Amino acid sequence: MNADTQTVSWPYPIVRLKPGKEGLLSKRHPWIFSGAFAEAPPAPLVRIADSSGNVLACGTASTSNPLAARIFRFENAPLDEQFFKDRLESAIALRRTLGLDGDNLGCRWVFGEGDGLPGLVIDRYGAALCIQVGTAGLEALRGIWFPALSELAKQNGIQTIVERSLAGRKEEGLEIVNRIVKGSLSGPVTIVEGGAKFSVDLLKGQKTGFYLDQRDHRLALGRIASGKRVLNAFGYTGAFSVHAGLGGAAEVTTLEISQAAMDVCESDWEANGLDPYRHIRLQGDAFDLMRQLKPDSYDCIVIDPPAFAKQRKDLDNAFKAYKDVFRLGARAAAPGGMMFCFSCSQYLERTRFQEAVWTACIEAGREAQVIAHLGQPQDHPYSINHPEGFYLKGLLLRLSPFPKR
Repeated sequence: MNADTQTVSWPYPIVRLKPGKEGLLSKRHPWIFSGAFAEAPPAPLVRIADSSGNVLACGTASTSNPLAARIFRFENAPLDEQFFKDRLESAIALRRTLGLDGDNLGCRWVFGEGDGLPGLVIDRYGAALCIQVGTAGLEALRGIWFPALSELAKQNGIQTIVERSLAGRKEEGLEIVNRIVKGSLSGPVTIVEGGAKFSVDLLKGQKTGFYLDQRDHRLALGRIASGKRVLNAFGYTGAFSVHAGLGGAAEVTTLEISQAAMDVCESDWEANGLDPYRHIRLQGDAFDLMRQLKPDSYDCIVIDPPAFAKQRKDLDNAFKAYKDVFRLGARAAAPGGMMFCFSCSQYLERTRFQEAVWTACIEAGREAQVIAHLGQPQDHPYSINHPEGFYLKGLLLRLSPFPKR
């Protein structure tokens, strides 16, 4: 399947579910796995029918991905220009209502299934958009949804659209895409977050260039950082660090393996008018460096590691990795210190995540008060019918040593 050139006209071909599998659609979950179908989907756009041929939904499909279909409409109707225009406008209107969209802000405009557009992610960075296209069906529909998006971008003063279609493309038989698809860029763009300014490289950064999903937690760190010694582990380009510095932290240590990311961190630190002598750079493997940290060294600690469980089969090893890194963080916390713990692994459920944190604190000899349960921000909504959309899990803890006997 060459999804870049193949198009499918309405009505889309029908793919039937096995007898007894129709109940999946009554729950309005947007995913159907290959084992539920009586035959492989014949095209990247399909109508999904029960075993008798009654059409119940339509969406995108794949013959090479175990996640064989993503439902856009629970009805027998096309994915046409008006459909995409309505869904995109609804998503943008939500962000405006929430006060998250703006000319110089970073905001997730569209979050896949959470906005009724499975496989599509759109992030706004001021006057630029960065999109991720994850399915062959969306590629087949590009001539329909992209003009609608371009028009909405123009109405919002956005001239540049970058595409960073990376994750999940292989499973759909698609090539990796990293390009400017409209307009131009002279270099990184600058966004404002609270009182901080950040540079975002839309063509070279991780994901779409910046981790927008940690906005609320960065602001929360800034509110409690005054006079504190702060450690930002897995710091990437140091957005947590900058907020801590602006919040009045006495000293901020950023721990990051990438030299390029660390250079951006230092540049943004200085661009925000912060004293370079208050920032310590620790470059290298997080596990190795955290083992060398002195116990009781930091008043605030942020541990935001990458997704250790990218597939369900990775869960056991991921649990151990999370436990180990949280244990090292808890050991480095001063008495009464605060620690932000995160997991962005979709497959690690909240209860299992909390078990990893709990076990880590026990092994570190620390009592822990749970100050807050943390998660993804309002511009990363998820459907109540699609709990898999809730991926970012976090805890804010207050730590103290076990009493001496």
